[in-house]
Formats: sequence, structure tokens, C-alpha cells
Amino acid sequence: MNKKIAIKAVALCSALIVSGVCFSSPVDKEELAQECKYLGTSLSQLAHANTKEYCSIDVGYSGVMMEQSVPLIKANRTQFALDNLHFVYRTLERVSSNHRECTYFSSMVNALFRKNWQFGS
Repeated sequence: MNKKIAIKAVALCSALIVSGVCFSSPVDKEELAQECKYLGTSLSQLAHANTKEYCSIDVGYSGVMMEQSVPLIKANRTQFALDNLHFVYRTLERVSSNHRECTYFSSMVNALFRKNWQFGS
């Protein structure tokens, strides 16, 4: 389950941030807000359950930032929400590429990051 949560979080972040689709075309903001809340909570729980693993603070903080994006999305404050989600994306990208220190979490997100790099940065 932990791998699925991390994969969903990376998929959401890469889809929203890298492709830029989230705010350039009409989306269901309520659905997007719910997904951010769910994934943010899931990331926070994942980090809390694995506090002894390196990078758990980064993963937990990413979860908090996703949760903080929810009211911004609902209030149509897209630039602030985009900034938060971009921060989450960069943090999870760093966790993904830091194999030596973040072995537990990087193994969860690395494959998906490679798959979604086709969008460019």
C-alpha cells in the first residue's frame, strides 16, 4: 500500500506540475482538491509510519504542502496552489534521485519519475 500511495502522489504531482495541464484547461477543482487532500494525507501517514527511514521528513512535509494546496485550489488561487505543488514535485524528485540516503522512499518513486519525464521540465 505504501508504494501505491507514493506512486499516486508522484503521478499527481508530475501530471499537475510538469505537464501544466491542471490550470491550463478546465478541470473539476473539487475533484482535484479531494485528490490533493487524499494524497497529502497518505504521504503524511506514510512518513509518520516510517520515521526511522531517511527522508521521511521530506515525504511528510510534501504531504503537508499538498494538504495546504486544497483550500488554495478551492479558492481559485491557482498560482499559490501551483507553487505548493511545484515544491512537492521538486521534493519528491529529490527523494527519488537520492538513492544512497533515501533508499526506502526513492525506490517507491524512482520508476514513476522516469516514466513521466516525457513531459519535460
